[in-house]
Amino acid sequence: MRLELTKKTDLAFQALEIIAAHEGDRVTGADLSEKIDVSAQYLPHVMAPLTHAGWVTSTSGPHGGYLLARDLSDISLLELIEAVEGPIDETRCLHLGPIHASDAGCALHAPWTKARLVFLEELQATRIGDMIPTS
Repeated sequence: MRLELTKKTDLAFQALEIIAAHEGDRVTGADLSEKIDVSAQYLPHVMAPLTHAGWVTSTSGPHGGYLLARDLSDISLLELIEAVEGPIDETRCLHLGPIHASDAGCALHAPWTKARLVFLEELQATRIGDMIPTS
């Protein structure tokens, strides 16, 4: 079993970290793409979920760039994951067999449901702002 985030979520977290470090100053797209090591063409794919969620603003032009629009301590790790990867599917069971009704679960259903609940609660309780070291 692999519980991993995608590279895109990791890049989104890195972008938030870099923008936060600029303490209110805009970060240009060129600077941001260089620091997170992605092409300028791919950067909008990383940033779109963050701007769509209202956490980052984007301004184009010679004085444009990215700026935090929300305090990162107000954003949970679960919110970041869901913004980038989509909503968590809480209906799927752990096993690879056919999908079953939650009330008719397989032998793995009850422990997996309990573990998933604890896991999601921890992700919800973890704030992005607490994960980013302050200078």
